Amino acid sequence: MQTEQELDISMRLSAFFLRHIGLWIANDPADERRMKIIFTYTIWNLIFGMIVLSRDLYFTWFYNGDTLYALANTMSLILTLVKVCVIVMHKKEFMNLVVYMEQHFLAVKYDFHEKEILNNCRKICAFFISSVTTIGICAILSYISTPFIAQIGNNESTRELPFNMWIGILSQSPYYELIFFAQIMSLSYIGICYFCFDNVFCVMAIHLGGQFRILRYRFSELCNIKYQISEQDKMSILTKHVHRTYETFRKYVRQHQALINYYNTLENVYTVIILIQVLVFSVLICLFGYQVLLANTNSARRSIFVFLLIGALSLLFMFTYSCDDVIEHSDNVAIGAYSALWTIMPMNKHGKMLRNDLIMTIERSRRVCCLTANGFFPVSLETYTKILSTAMSYFTLLSNNVTKNET
Repeated sequence: MQTEQELDISMRLSAFFLRHIGLWIANDPADERRMKIIFTYTIWNLIFGMIVLSRDLYFTWFYNGDTLYALANTMSLILTLVKVCVIVMHKKEFMNLVVYMEQHFLAVKYDFHEKEILNNCRKICAFFISSVTTIGICAILSYISTPFIAQIGNNESTRELPFNMWIGILSQSPYYELIFFAQIMSLSYIGICYFCFDNVFCVMAIHLGGQFRILRYRFSELCNIKYQISEQDKMSILTKHVHRTYETFRKYVRQHQALINYYNTLENVYTVIILIQVLVFSVLICLFGYQVLLANTNSARRSIFVFLLIGALSLLFMFTYSCDDVIEHSDNVAIGAYSALWTIMPMNKHGKMLRNDLIMTIERSRRVCCLTANGFFPVSLETYTKILSTAMSYFTLLSNNVTKNET
């Protein structure tokens, strides 16, 4: 019978794509060699894509081509290259984050209420990862199908590639078929690298927020006595109970410290990626919107940017929502600590220690765990609205400039 973890579609999809670009956990030496070969092939496809798109941007710039189309493609690839480079630089930390999440977040026994929190996290992750992955695959398929749609009604001499190589002989067989296949493979790997690291980030951040919610619940239930007591025996039972309560409290504090350490590692791995995405996405959304709404192009190419625009908005919302979730629930740990029934605990040695340490926990929780853009500013849902506002400003300037040039 399959476990809940095996049925978690967000983890299965994330692991599937990371394994197919060679950046997943190896089970044995043979698997590790296989991963290295796959990752080498991934790098080759990224380099080939960079050469193709750089040539396309160069020739469109100097020979009056569709420069904005080439610029949008090139910027998307540069963003992908940055993600791959950052993850490779922090590969060990990245793998440790995944392993720790599987062992300490997913493979732990929970009570009924805690399972509800975990299942809610899984549903959110499944929705985000499935949506972003589906849109990304649709964008890849749109790129691949565009040459075939453009060729309908034309003769073979006008054959097109997904990306223009600006070499006339490539329209002839067998060069056309070879380059077409190479571009499809490069495009597939670029597309997977574009969204797979954000998918894993979403899973880790949402589950981190879920663990803070579970910790809040545990703190709130800290001093509860699960059985009825009479007023006569109240003080004697509480005096015996406070020592066990304090030991349980210390265990929760250690869990809180572990979650903060996990957050620090996640911040260290992804902070540069978050910064680059925040800076680049406003421009990309502007360029994608221009290609959808204003560019003088065919419907096949326009469909590409419909998916890219929806994908960019979805991916941006996914990672800002994930960051906002960590901020909110790490702060709410303080509410859980204060909600504990500490007032009924006796004022003996352990009772006083419990009260003092609860104050320390509340103060520490008020220093929220916020994922930042390389330390410059915290990222939250407010960042999402600011990026959209900036993108709209760029779009207005671009449309006005295009209109002036046409007149």
